[in-house]
Amino acid sequence: MVRKLMSLLIVCALALSLAAGWTLAAPKEVKLTMSYAGGDPLTKQLIHDIVTAFMKANPHIKIEEFPSGSGAYTDFLKVKDSVGEFPDVVEMRDTALFVRAGKLAPLPRDIANLFTTTIPVYGTVYTAPMVGLNTSGIMYNKKFFKQNGFTEPKTYGEFLQLCEKIKAKGVAPLVIGMKDIWHIGFWFSKYWLDEIGIKNPNWIADRYAGKVKFTDPDFAKAMNGLIDLFKKGYVEPGYMSTSESQCPAILISGKAAMYYFGTNVFKQLQDADPSFEYGWFFIPDAKGKFNIMGGPTSQGWALSAECAKEPAKYKAGAQFIKFFFSKRQYAYFLKNMNAFPTTKAKVTWKMTPNMKEVFQYYTGSKYPKGLNWNNGTGMNELPPAFRNYTYKLIQEMSLNMYSVEEGLKKMDAEWANEVKDFNPAKK
Repeated sequence: MVRKLMSLLIVCALALSLAAGWTLAAPKEVKLTMSYAGGDPLTKQLIHDIVTAFMKANPHIKIEEFPSGSGAYTDFLKVKDSVGEFPDVVEMRDTALFVRAGKLAPLPRDIANLFTTTIPVYGTVYTAPMVGLNTSGIMYNKKFFKQNGFTEPKTYGEFLQLCEKIKAKGVAPLVIGMKDIWHIGFWFSKYWLDEIGIKNPNWIADRYAGKVKFTDPDFAKAMNGLIDLFKKGYVEPGYMSTSESQCPAILISGKAAMYYFGTNVFKQLQDADPSFEYGWFFIPDAKGKFNIMGGPTSQGWALSAECAKEPAKYKAGAQFIKFFFSKRQYAYFLKNMNAFPTTKAKVTWKMTPNMKEVFQYYTGSKYPKGLNWNNGTGMNELPPAFRNYTYKLIQEMSLNMYSVEEGLKKMDAEWANEVKDFNPAKK
């Protein structure tokens, strides 16, 4: 009886306080800025959708998005920093570079614990890995292949023979979007893994130590393999004016029969033309083995050091990252990106037949996985400008401005110049 009376008195007191104009204080508004790589329209849209859902669920947090354009993402962030606009929440690619610049805050431990693997930089975890490093393979026009009796190659030699057969039909075997300088990195990863990365994951560290050079036979073989695609006329002629975002349309149009890229293109192909049937295969090496690009990296969502100076902002930024990896939102992102999860909590979604096949290869143990040359950390980190220098050089070699031999000598000379003032071991 006494308890009931006390409860009644509390309810009455609360009602009187509300009648008197007392209200529970609303959360104070928090404003965040956010940047991410916006060169891929699908990724840009998916992140925007999740940001919108987050703000709807947390109306006191306002996020202003600043996605990059089609240029180099790291350069975009450098410009933002130079004008005092480095974002609070940021997709991080070249993590170590911005750690050395003092731009990033350590990731909260409860967020770091969400993932099966996180990659520390100088002993500290700064990033929440959005996805496992995406793998690359050939998407091809199934109708065109069937009409001409073409089949998926079993060795790299058969792949080159396939390119010759397609070329003989008056169709470009391959579409490559070289207008975007980073795009050639997907093709480069194929030859890097086949000739170097799987055999010696510490090749870049060995380059710092002077044990290897770019003119060495293994690296020369990798580069010659890539440039030969252009020399033999296997690449759609307009590649230097073709952007990455245009490649799916060129494949669908029939101007090219094959497109080498990541699984995130699957949805773009489906959305562009639901009737278009595409197949997928990994390009095998000379012995018929698949060397698959994949694994954990230091890339992902990060919080800026400036954001961490304001507890309310830091808390809100961390709240967004947790929201992004919540099961519903993360499943939405993975499904549409056809990507590979990084969280300890199991996330399931309905996969397309092609994605199911790739997922089995990616998560299995039959074939080796490795990182591209620019994904390494510690002593395997490239000098900051060296990747884009090399990709620009590949563009020039593809146009016969330099021979491969000349290009590799230029790489060794540029390396010597860049490492004068750069040591990845020093923070």
